[in-house]
Amino acid sequence: MKTEIRFAGLGGQGLVSASILMAEGCGVVGDYQVVQTQFYGVSITGGASCGDVVVSDVPIALPWVLNPDLMVVMAQEAVKAHAALMNPGTTVLADDLYVTDTGPFAEGVKVLRLPLTRTADEVGLRKCANMVALGATARMTGLLGLEDLLQAVAARAPGKPEINAQAVKAGYNLPDDQALS
Repeated sequence: MKTEIRFAGLGGQGLVSASILMAEGCGVVGDYQVVQTQFYGVSITGGASCGDVVVSDVPIALPWVLNPDLMVVMAQEAVKAHAALMNPGTTVLADDLYVTDTGPFAEGVKVLRLPLTRTADEVGLRKCANMVALGATARMTGLLGLEDLLQAVAARAPGKPEINAQAVKAGYNLPDDQALS
């Protein structure tokens, strides 16, 4: 088993942090082999950012995400930057507020538009949209159960632990019928 995940958006959205939490949850709590990498554009806040996670049940030879199984995209700029790299069979979780055009994705890429930011607003803090995305990612991949993910978030996530936990739960429990293909 090998799963490649990319979290892409803008610096300041917390997507690199979400990728670190996903990796930590899978590696420490889930006992998988994991590699996490990240990169930023020239302007960290507001510029491009990306956090990649490779999860496997055997040692990982190549630490880079080359063929993502799942991509979380939280900004239209990230669609422009990464859409051409997505292969048929990739699933994309796109924020329905900040991603307005999913047309650049190739045929065969499954795009689910989810209310990630809107759900964070309902929890009470827009800054925790990354935690909502993390919860949705864990459920979609099946790599971490909710309790394992909450354990990883509680151990590592800075900020407001109660709100982070609420946001993760809200993302994990987003119903499939809220996704707009």
